[in-house]
Amino acid sequence: MTEHRFKIGMYLPELAMPFDQSLAKAKEIGVEGVWFNTLGADAIPMRDMDDAAVDQIGEKVAAHGLEIFVINIGNPFKMIHLTDLDLETMEDHPDFRQEMDDLVRSMQMAARLGIGAVNAFSFAWPGEYSAAKPTWPMRWLTRGGFIADAEMAKLVRAFSLALDQAEKYNVDLALSMMPWNYTNTTANFRRLAEALNSPRLKVMWGPSDNLNCGEADVASAGFLNIHPYLHGLHIKDLRVNNGLQLDFDYCPLGEGDVDYPAILRGLRNRRSDAILSVATHFLPASGSREEAMRINVANLKRMIDNL
Repeated sequence: MTEHRFKIGMYLPELAMPFDQSLAKAKEIGVEGVWFNTLGADAIPMRDMDDAAVDQIGEKVAAHGLEIFVINIGNPFKMIHLTDLDLETMEDHPDFRQEMDDLVRSMQMAARLGIGAVNAFSFAWPGEYSAAKPTWPMRWLTRGGFIADAEMAKLVRAFSLALDQAEKYNVDLALSMMPWNYTNTTANFRRLAEALNSPRLKVMWGPSDNLNCGEADVASAGFLNIHPYLHGLHIKDLRVNNGLQLDFDYCPLGEGDVDYPAILRGLRNRRSDAILSVATHFLPASGSREEAMRINVANLKRMIDNL
């Protein structure tokens, strides 16, 4: 088999640096692409930027020899509980309206800068952002939970609205995967994707998040579920200590429970052009976010070399 070239990117906010500094550091660490949803705590909010400021973002990224492979303003639909929305009136809900506006503005930015996709999340399970997390045990025991028909109808309506806008701006919509959101597993994402039936719907695949929801075969059956929809991978690693109790620890890439070598082989064998977007979520003994990113990028490159 001829050599396959992987493209490595980075979720830039993991560095917790000012934007210009983080771009320079990303290039130094050795990635090609970046993904971000903020320019830093002291910068102007992205939703308030005019077109000239958007152009400056593109110029800064290009000046460092990098490309933007996905972009989003904030985290659309990450913190909204789906049960708080009504099927017929969701567009009137103030949080939904604001985050849909942010998502559309992200699409406008992407179209202006020639970025292929924007990112969003898929709403929170009932009571997820409360101390009780009442549906977590059910979701763990059922490998991610079952989406009721009434809730699926809300997801289809919400993302149909978003995909109409994506078509207008000629960009894809890449959904993130979190244990706390409805597309928490490859099976749940696949069910939503098939209901929407849009070539614009993509995914930033999070194998560690899938595993953390009880999807033990994420590197095999999960890969087959998700591969047709890949825009990129959100790469981090973790150890699940007690899934039912939501007891887990993030750790350096390759030291956790995710079978990344199998995933990388699958991507290589299919000549996938999905971006490998490195995240961290752990801190080494030094407490340095930069060191954590260097560790994960180096570990990923070592895994690729060892395929």
